[in-house]
Amino acid sequence: MAQYTPHQPLATPTAQEFGFPYTPYGIQEQLMQELFQVLEKGQVGIFESPTGTGKSLTLTCGSLTWLARHEEMVRAEMLARIGGAKLELAELEKQGEQAQDWLESQAKSRTQREELHKLQHMQQLLDKQEQQLVEMRKRAKSFKKQSRKQRPVETSQESNSDTDSEHETADEPEETSEDYYRPVQIFFCSRTHSQLTQIISELRKTPYGQSVRCISLGSRQQLCVNSQVRSLKQVALMNERCLDMASKSKSQPNPSKKSRLATGASSRCPFKAAFLVDSLRDLALSEPLDIEELAGQGAACGGCSYYASRSALEQAQLILLPYQLLLQKSARQQLGIKLKGSIVIVDEAHNLLDTLAQLHGVEINRQRLERARVEISSYKEHFQKRFSTKNLLKINQLIYIVRRLLKALDPGDNTQTNCSRMLRTYELTAEGDFFNIDLCELLDFCARTRFARKVQGHAAKMQREPQPSENRPPTLSSARSLILQRLASEQTEKEKTKKQGKRKLEEMDDTVEERQEKEEPPKEPHLELAPSPIRPLLAFLETLTSNAEDGRILLDPQQGTLKYLLLDPAEQFADILDEARAVVIAGGTMQPTQELKEQLFTSCKDRLVERFYNHVVPEDAVLPFVVSNGPNRALLRFNFAQRASPEMLQELSMILQNLCQVVPGGVVCFLPSYEYLDKVYDYLEQSGTLERITRRKTLFREVSGSAEQLLEKYALAIKAAGSGGALLLSVVGGKLSEGLNFADDLGRAVIVVGLPYPNRQAPELQQRMRHLDEKLGPGSGNEFYENLCMKAVNQCIGRAVRHIKDYACVYLLDERYANAGIRRKLPEWISRHIVEASAVKGGFGAVQARTAKFFKSR
Repeated sequence: MAQYTPHQPLATPTAQEFGFPYTPYGIQEQLMQELFQVLEKGQVGIFESPTGTGKSLTLTCGSLTWLARHEEMVRAEMLARIGGAKLELAELEKQGEQAQDWLESQAKSRTQREELHKLQHMQQLLDKQEQQLVEMRKRAKSFKKQSRKQRPVETSQESNSDTDSEHETADEPEETSEDYYRPVQIFFCSRTHSQLTQIISELRKTPYGQSVRCISLGSRQQLCVNSQVRSLKQVALMNERCLDMASKSKSQPNPSKKSRLATGASSRCPFKAAFLVDSLRDLALSEPLDIEELAGQGAACGGCSYYASRSALEQAQLILLPYQLLLQKSARQQLGIKLKGSIVIVDEAHNLLDTLAQLHGVEINRQRLERARVEISSYKEHFQKRFSTKNLLKINQLIYIVRRLLKALDPGDNTQTNCSRMLRTYELTAEGDFFNIDLCELLDFCARTRFARKVQGHAAKMQREPQPSENRPPTLSSARSLILQRLASEQTEKEKTKKQGKRKLEEMDDTVEERQEKEEPPKEPHLELAPSPIRPLLAFLETLTSNAEDGRILLDPQQGTLKYLLLDPAEQFADILDEARAVVIAGGTMQPTQELKEQLFTSCKDRLVERFYNHVVPEDAVLPFVVSNGPNRALLRFNFAQRASPEMLQELSMILQNLCQVVPGGVVCFLPSYEYLDKVYDYLEQSGTLERITRRKTLFREVSGSAEQLLEKYALAIKAAGSGGALLLSVVGGKLSEGLNFADDLGRAVIVVGLPYPNRQAPELQQRMRHLDEKLGPGSGNEFYENLCMKAVNQCIGRAVRHIKDYACVYLLDERYANAGIRRKLPEWISRHIVEASAVKGGFGAVQARTAKFFKSR
């Protein structure tokens, strides 16, 4: 793998040279130019551009302009250096004929010759890559024409063509010994696929839309087109089934239909035919496709979109991917992502620290440990005679560790050991009495032998075994299969119960006929498999090998869980900082950035650049209020202890009713929790306020897990003829508070009720705050706690005012927003225009009057 680094710096383009599809605003010009400089100098940039200022498109245009100029510079400079090296070598050889010191002359010539050969080899690799790209575009064009002429034949799951089994890979990236030129790549990651889809949509409007090689990466859940795999729903099961089908293709190229039906085993995946995967890869690289379009193309041509995207990774210039595929080292290794010399852009990065902690936190429960013990023991007993002494030792060590972890979770009679505790990693290994087992060596054994997949395959086979009847006594294997089936069903039932517990009553209000249809048993009953417990077990054991100061283990015998909490994310982000040429962290609400710099960027302070930009909207387009007193002049304080009181509920209901009278279009009200939203809704209903509000506006409320459909109904109600608009009760931190836009009439007013502080009594939060106090000094934990709250508030505020012609009012309902420390953490474009209701004559009545005047002027 070769990559050329130019010696000459690139000049920063003018604003008109970035290929921006619209006339850029001043802050967009500034951001693109300063981003260009960060990429050219190989720095680490923190950029804050308010939500609604076209930040993602600006980042895309700025980075792709740098990439295009960088590639031009590489070609021009390489040719110039080759020409210069040839002339210099010729001159040295000429001088060598007349030189008195022949050895010194030959040494100089040899050094120059080696440099020339190195440059020529690099040039050859670059030429070869460009030729491959030309051929790829020809193949993609031909394949597209062929697809238009004839609809592809539906690929049968029972296909047994010889070509289907060739070139299929497992989940490990293929290593090639062949040298090749590796271009600089841009890895653009965001929180959700919907945000990445928006980037594809905007990219098509730019000059780069037709030329850039762009690929969207996702999991099998988004990209798999095999009905056998997709029917499993859970990502873990989908991964295991796909890998199982790939391994079966190698070990049993053409299994008969009869044998598959007899064993219940999954067949080979016909969508992984090499020709179809390669054709889909070429097509994906020839034009930008979002994740849904890529999956659709795979379904249309009969090729695997998941493996096509992975195959396209090496040749892509712009790679779009969600957080988890970039920020986790294990995910990068599985996909074959190489960050050396690349550009990394993390968009929507306001919660980067929390995201790193969540991605690297691992939890395992008692049921999974019990299943792991049974599955590994069964696998060991079945194949015991085939194992070497060394391998048998490793398997016994793993069983021993599982047993010790189960014992640690045993509540027992001792009240002290029955309580939840926070342990360091070495304290757990000491208590469990497996401190003397080399976990790194054990994990290496499991990875090298693909232990998790083998155990899962054996367990699946055991679960499919027929149960013992009255005439046939149970054997050891059938007894184990019964245990496995029972544990699997217990795990599945537990997960179903969790999901059902989160559902609201209105979602369960089906008719009798609908219930009968849903409860109708399937025609062919089958055992629902639970995800393998082996991978979560190994992931948990891997956390025990990390630095003891970076995390803690929460041991909870009552809940029956062991949970690893990452406290210091610096080590997990260090590889990205070390390998990437430049790293860009961008978001709409990045401030305050102090904790981000102290926790992630202490090792690269000399590379760090911070840039903050104003909003594009005019000064008078936003009217923000801090409302400290309600219509009845009661002091508003929506903390956990007071917010459910009759007085606070009455004040809030009157505020909502009054504002709905004067605000046109849509009003979005963000509440601290789903539980409190239900209390507010019940009060509105019982007090008659709901009926009075609905005379003017249609009322909607967010339910946990719902978003897109609710937003669509909300928008239709606002756009309906003769409509007075709509009121949407939502939750801070819910799906509607991040990533979704309430532009124009969808969000003429945003109301934030109280300060949504997280539960301070949560063991995880307490430990994180304690860790920050120890590492960064007293008060750092409280600062972190307050920042969690204010970033959530700022995200809610940013849902409105999405473009330069937009306008809205913002209402912060709580007297604590008048505090100077809190005000400093609001976005600058909000804080500098704040109107404090307590300072306005007439109290809340004046707020209502000023609101009416604001919208009348529009």
